[in-house]
Amino acid sequence: MNNKKVISYIKLFCELTPEKIVYFDDLIDKNIVFIDPFNNVKGSEKFKKVFYHMFKKVKNPNFLVIDYLVGKEIVFLKWEMSFEAFNSLQKIEGVSELLINKEGKISSHVDYWDSLNGLFIKLPFIGFFYKLSLKMFKVD
Repeated sequence: MNNKKVISYIKLFCELTPEKIVYFDDLIDKNIVFIDPFNNVKGSEKFKKVFYHMFKKVKNPNFLVIDYLVGKEIVFLKWEMSFEAFNSLQKIEGVSELLINKEGKISSHVDYWDSLNGLFIKLPFIGFFYKLSLKMFKVD
């Protein structure tokens, strides 16, 4: 595995701006698969489109990679995303599973995070009813 490309990929996420999205081209396979709670896309252009869209819809997004584990052909990232929404700073924690191809490029990036507790609970109307339903099932 080419650890240099993995480290560059991690660094790019931590420093990501709309202008730097094109730098993924050197690090990802042209047929990369990207999956998160809202997207399931294939191809480098669609992958990059997800991040261009994020910068259009979310104010001041920032990724912090807390830790990572590198295996033979797989990498796990523990991360935190912060952004501004609903008049305050929001944070979402998650894990990414990266698959590395024989050329050392990322061929798959799957994000695992709780969209219900990480995002929807913060929505004014939906969040109220979600919090109410949580109380019904919580053990005292």
